[in-house]
Amino acid sequence: MQSMKLESIAEIVRAASEVVIFSGAGLSADSGIPTFRDGATGLWNNVDPDEVASIEGFLRNPQRAWSWLLGLRNLIDDRRPNAGHYAIARLEELCVAKQVTVITQNIDGYHARAGNENVLEVHGTIHRVRCHRHCGFVAGWDESSLDPYACPACGAPVRPDLVMFGEALDEEVFANAQLRSLTADVFFAVGTSFTVQPAARLPLWAKRAGAVVIEVNPHPTPLSEAADYAIRSGASPFFAALCANLEAVGR
Repeated sequence: MQSMKLESIAEIVRAASEVVIFSGAGLSADSGIPTFRDGATGLWNNVDPDEVASIEGFLRNPQRAWSWLLGLRNLIDDRRPNAGHYAIARLEELCVAKQVTVITQNIDGYHARAGNENVLEVHGTIHRVRCHRHCGFVAGWDESSLDPYACPACGAPVRPDLVMFGEALDEEVFANAQLRSLTADVFFAVGTSFTVQPAARLPLWAKRAGAVVIEVNPHPTPLSEAADYAIRSGASPFFAALCANLEAVGR
């Protein structure tokens, strides 16, 4: 990456009061978690997402959807946050006097495991289950939950607490993500293809509200032309270099 761009971005971060990092599946690819659509390794290559990841598929055949999502949860549990996650967590540590929010489309929980404290999971999490009727039952998805079961409170199906195809986002979580985007001074967009709505609108809303939008992605995306900075890099080298600059100059 160009050192002049890095210096400029570091100055923007130093001057900011509120920083948002918006992440997608590309960030977790270095942890060994396949993205959904890429090449020969995409998660959707050998399975119909309508059968295993849509709410209609889950209600039609809970066992099949549960088993596939359980396999994904086990894969996530077998892997760990990568250097990009830890560098983003380090950025939060360096921004001690700033509001720092991570907004993620990922369901793996790696941001929190790496050390970020303020994380909004707009697509939910693979590590929790809840009642499909929203009766209030929520539980961890533990090793004993190998098969679908009924809600102990109301008898409705228990399902993974993530947003499936055909469902709306959690209104409260997404409202918080919107608010943080609209009040951000700098908005990093990391490892996302910007094809999944409505989350893909967040950087555009941030830019219209006055934020400096910085895309960090090895490949161009639909956001690239609108971004103030389009950095062709993975998250790990970019955020490691940014943190090193912030540490060297001082907060």
